[in-house]
Amino acid sequence: MKSDSTKQIKIGMILSYLNIGIGNLIPLFYTPIMLKLLGQSEYGLYKIATSTTSYLSLMTFGLGAAVSRYLIKANVERGKAAEENVFGLFNLIFSIITFLTLLVGGILVLCLDVLYGESLTNTEMIRMKILVAIMVVNTAVGFSATAYNSEVTSHERFVFIQLLNILSTIVVPIINLVILFMGYRSIGMTVVSLVINVIIRILYVVYVRKALGLRPRYKNMPFPILKEVLFFSFWIFVSTIVSRINTSTDLIVIGAIPELATTGAAVYSVGYTFSSIMFSLAQASSSVFMPKANKLVFSGCSDEELSNLVIKVGRIQSFVVVLVCSGFIAFGRQFLEFYAGPEYYLAYWVAIIIMIPDCIPLTQSVANSIIQAKNKHSFRALVYLGIALLNVVGTILLTKQYGIVGAAIPTGLSYVIGQGLIMNWYYWKKIHLDIPRFWKNLLPIIVIGGLLCCITLIISNWIDFFEISCFFVGVFVYVIAYCICLWKIVFNREEKALICGIFNKIFKKKQQE
Repeated sequence: MKSDSTKQIKIGMILSYLNIGIGNLIPLFYTPIMLKLLGQSEYGLYKIATSTTSYLSLMTFGLGAAVSRYLIKANVERGKAAEENVFGLFNLIFSIITFLTLLVGGILVLCLDVLYGESLTNTEMIRMKILVAIMVVNTAVGFSATAYNSEVTSHERFVFIQLLNILSTIVVPIINLVILFMGYRSIGMTVVSLVINVIIRILYVVYVRKALGLRPRYKNMPFPILKEVLFFSFWIFVSTIVSRINTSTDLIVIGAIPELATTGAAVYSVGYTFSSIMFSLAQASSSVFMPKANKLVFSGCSDEELSNLVIKVGRIQSFVVVLVCSGFIAFGRQFLEFYAGPEYYLAYWVAIIIMIPDCIPLTQSVANSIIQAKNKHSFRALVYLGIALLNVVGTILLTKQYGIVGAAIPTGLSYVIGQGLIMNWYYWKKIHLDIPRFWKNLLPIIVIGGLLCCITLIISNWIDFFEISCFFVGVFVYVIAYCICLWKIVFNREEKALICGIFNKIFKKKQQE
């Protein structure tokens, strides 16, 4: 059983990065075409609708993060029957949440005139209402299968999860392009997302019932655990509020200002996209280690073992995060001109302001899983709530004066103060994770990325990276130089063995073919 779990984690990580590689490669060709077919105004409208609807994620009240934890806990402590009873309880809860989401979403559609009546035209407002209505249904569909999704995660079936993710990553942009060329624009894209989401949720339900042999049991549901679940979920709920404030409020504020509205939202969204890419790269490894972190905590392992896990995963995450962040600083201006056009030049500064401080929590996401498993995440939630409220005030004040760059500055500062300084102190002093050793392990990686970035920026005074051929050669040399430096200076034996093992398997398969 242990070897199967380890195999699932290894293959799951490989497939995660494959999915992310595909997901980041496709937009290089897909997004510029989409921006051209939609136009800056329509794209901005689409992103404002997405940000507005994203607040419906609060309808789960933080319960989504609790499902896997309590399914694992029930299975480890009392076996399959107890797990199915917990499964039934959460499936019932999320059925109620699905209904409430549709109800609240309908009210949200009716209130859009209040939010955007002064900044959007009548035609834009009609499209906005249609977009939000479809997105509300899409969100409800996602909630309806949450318990099934969590069962697959809790049983560490990462191969199934990532194969579906890869399929979705490839299929959605292809269908979207067809829809766009047919003239259906943002509404067509939203319908495609809904249809794909429904299919994926059905597949999860079938997989849990057939492959895992699990069904939600509605008799003897453990209602007494609801008090503990609600207390645990309350702080997740607070964290979710913070996440929504940090990721969505900027666009809502921009969309409500007539001088910026849809065009400003489009530029800001392009900049924020690169922070999202970096987030997805970091989460690829942490998501597959989340069940392991829970099991280590429940089995009563030592602080040193937990610190070792945080450092191990943090190093893997930092290899990618530092490469993406430093590489974007070095080549981002040129890339954005090729990618979206010169009218999106401010997106570069939006991206940098958010990406640099975002590197801190992205390399410590396993530490967050640990405090959740220990049920000690209330402090984190309160800290994040405090800085998020300051972020809102700062965004409103600075956006009016400095535009979309002003909207990004409070977000970046909140990451530095809350997710950086305060949370590192908490992980170290209260959770007893060895944070000094963590940063000592990551420092060489950061230094290598910083030096290569500075050298590239200096060289750009003599080499024109706005020339497409020079750009691609420059990026290729940058990545190779980064990888060589890591191999020679940073990688330990385990990391080198992991990489060699992956390449050996690839070559063996080719030889067998």
